[in-house]
Amino acid sequence: MKVLKKLLLALSVSVITILAISASVSAASEKTGVVTGTVVNFRKEPNLSSKILFKLKEGTKVTVIDSRGDWYHVVYNDAYGWMHSDWLDVSEKSIATGIVTGTVVNVRSRPTTSSAVIAKYRKNTKVEIFEKSGNWYRVSIGEDRYGWMSADWVKVKETVSRGQADRQAIVEYAKTLLGVKYVYGGETPKGFDCSGFVRYVFKHFGISLERTCRDQARGGKPVKKSELKPGDLVFFDTNDDNGKLNDISHVGIYIGDGKFIHASAYEHKKIVIESLSSSDYSKRYMCARDYISK
Repeated sequence: MKVLKKLLLALSVSVITILAISASVSAASEKTGVVTGTVVNFRKEPNLSSKILFKLKEGTKVTVIDSRGDWYHVVYNDAYGWMHSDWLDVSEKSIATGIVTGTVVNVRSRPTTSSAVIAKYRKNTKVEIFEKSGNWYRVSIGEDRYGWMSADWVKVKETVSRGQADRQAIVEYAKTLLGVKYVYGGETPKGFDCSGFVRYVFKHFGISLERTCRDQARGGKPVKKSELKPGDLVFFDTNDDNGKLNDISHVGIYIGDGKFIHASAYEHKKIVIESLSSSDYSKRYMCARDYISK
């Protein structure tokens, strides 16, 4: 019995360690899927008995946001559903291009100096960057193969994912969290507050934000309300009921068409989409910031 308890304890520690390592690396690149079957079902849930929402023809492109077993969670024309991996050709878009600056630079299996060296790149070699974790870049080392290089030895030459396409990817990812409950101080899919939600979404794309909405409103670039673009952050004073705007107390992500997505603390108590012109928010609007444009 004691031996069994020790084994279970060791297994629990191992699982926790694996989860901690996985959580420390945030995805940053966008994945695109191309339908390879003649006509492929787009289902509500990841199983063959689930309701078919509609069918997609060969060559149709979808955005891949997650996976579960043999299924991909995808977005097509603002609809969310699941498609079997047998009928999707999925590829990853690089977020930047870099040039190796060291004489000979190691590419490692993980973003640590103690991990195995799986390739070496010489000075001036061009590399495609797919993710940033701390001071490390995940780079391509061949077809569907990746490794990690220290950012100290890579000069980023061209940023690929800082345009409109990246903005739309941010919006689509934020929409996958619709309905998650509001939790004060929350910053995980178990529950979010307003700034925790925004920070979580942007972290998924390798963009670091401050924790509070007040501090988030100090970063990025100022944006006029008339020039808002999808992915810009919009800020409000929701605490003052006397008509005077004194302080920033709420934040959301602008998604276009005069709407924004946010963690609603009062009426809805969950992640929802609302209009900037609504009676609740039009008179409480404070400012907007752009964390995406260079």
